[in-house]
Amino acid sequence: MTEFEMKLAETIGRPSSQRPFVCDGDPSTCSTWVVGYNAATTGGNWWRFWTSDKGFDLGLWRRDYDAERAARGKGPSATRRRIDRLTSKVSGVLETNIYATPSTEMANMPASTTDAFDLLLTTFEPRVIIAHGVPAAKHLQGWTGGKLITCPHLSRASYAVVDEIVKQLARN
Repeated sequence: MTEFEMKLAETIGRPSSQRPFVCDGDPSTCSTWVVGYNAATTGGNWWRFWTSDKGFDLGLWRRDYDAERAARGKGPSATRRRIDRLTSKVSGVLETNIYATPSTEMANMPASTTDAFDLLLTTFEPRVIIAHGVPAAKHLQGWTGGKLITCPHLSRASYAVVDEIVKQLARN
């Protein structure tokens, strides 16, 4: 993890308000990735949730994420509710975005690069990527490292779409 951690710190900075990924523990153990375009909520300094020996503390991040949304008068987003549904049925899921820089809408996203995502993809090799939304699907259309599942953006997808993805994953 040390080499990856150093490269990630060079890429996103330390501390960082970017959100390169979230998962429960060691990202190298996550065979399924959920990939969107960019995060809307960070949960604060990403490095507060990371330790070299344990990886990412998803529980602590989720408490801060929920608190940040509550402070804005919001509950879990439609996207988060669908990811929660997926992760309640599938283990080893890493959530990431093509762009690690957060913004509430694609139109108001600050200038950013795909460097953090590219580092993740070259360091860890997911077996399955679920690309939700057209921009994420377009970015990954040439990926050949495993199975690519595309779907509407999870904020607009029905629970039936999520359940079908879970069935596809169970068949693999």
